[in-house]
Amino acid sequence: MKTSVRGFTALGAAAIAVTALVSCSSDSGTSTPSQGTGGFPVSIENTFGTTTIDSKPERLVTLGWNAQDILYALDLTPVGQPKYTYGADDNGVMPWAQDYFDADKTTLFDMPASGEPPIESIASLTPDVILAPYEGFEESVYNQLSKIAPTAAYPGAAWQTSWQDQTRIVGKAVGKSEEADKLVDGLDATLADTATAHPEFAGKTLAVVNFDTDSSNINVYLPTDPRVQVLTELGFVNAPGVEKLAADNAGGSFFKTISYENIADIDADVIVGFTDGSGDPSGIPAVGGLGAVKRGSTAFLSDTRVIGGLSNVNVLSTPWVLGQITPTLSEAAKRASA
Repeated sequence: MKTSVRGFTALGAAAIAVTALVSCSSDSGTSTPSQGTGGFPVSIENTFGTTTIDSKPERLVTLGWNAQDILYALDLTPVGQPKYTYGADDNGVMPWAQDYFDADKTTLFDMPASGEPPIESIASLTPDVILAPYEGFEESVYNQLSKIAPTAAYPGAAWQTSWQDQTRIVGKAVGKSEEADKLVDGLDATLADTATAHPEFAGKTLAVVNFDTDSSNINVYLPTDPRVQVLTELGFVNAPGVEKLAADNAGGSFFKTISYENIADIDADVIVGFTDGSGDPSGIPAVGGLGAVKRGSTAFLSDTRVIGGLSNVNVLSTPWVLGQITPTLSEAAKRASA
């Protein structure tokens, strides 16, 4: 899956980070329904209506980029999850989840090129619940999935559910709301600690751009996109040009496609760019003319694992990706101040 459509060594560090998340507690300030007792039945609102789960589910199937990682962090194992190619290891699992994945317990199913869930493959797993709090699909697909099992779909716009809301939706669906709240609090604390350790991030304007589109256009990720949200939680602020694109975003998408000739409109103190298939874009005249490029205050990412990690924001992946990108972000932010 290309990051232009959805986008993303320390495996031991990932496990340590999750343990830390469970043990931490602070006020997250998010506003998603939470049921501390984990009692059933539970009802979960989504963009298509309300999903009711009558009893504690045992056979869990996940869709999208994040739900299975949230389950792993909750000490649960899905019976089925998508097989990944972009950023994944050879077994179809993302690097931060390798210590949790068990091929004897979890079936990996292929996602069709269309991006729609493979209904027959999912049905064959006889799930008690289908977890898709982030994955974008149409109501017709939701209806098909709901005939198989109660489906916890995304609550607002597709691909724009915050990592906090995703965590709490999954936690409520499986009867682990209190544990989910602790995971949210823990990652909030990790992000706050990272921001404190790097005061150079505070107030720096930011644009997150995918250069791997075509020869004439780029995709600019908007403030409702979780990969942007997690960076602003570190202290960055969206560049004025990005805010303007968001204000003009009548379609409600998580990104906006603009031409290279207009890239100056979203110049920022720091530009985070995905370049895995396009090479270093600095040689393109319009890109080379940006203030961020001239200062060297860019973080151009080409490692698909890292891009996948930043595009796959959740309580398991984010501590891993912070370890990968924080030094690069720090250097870029310091150059922006030079």
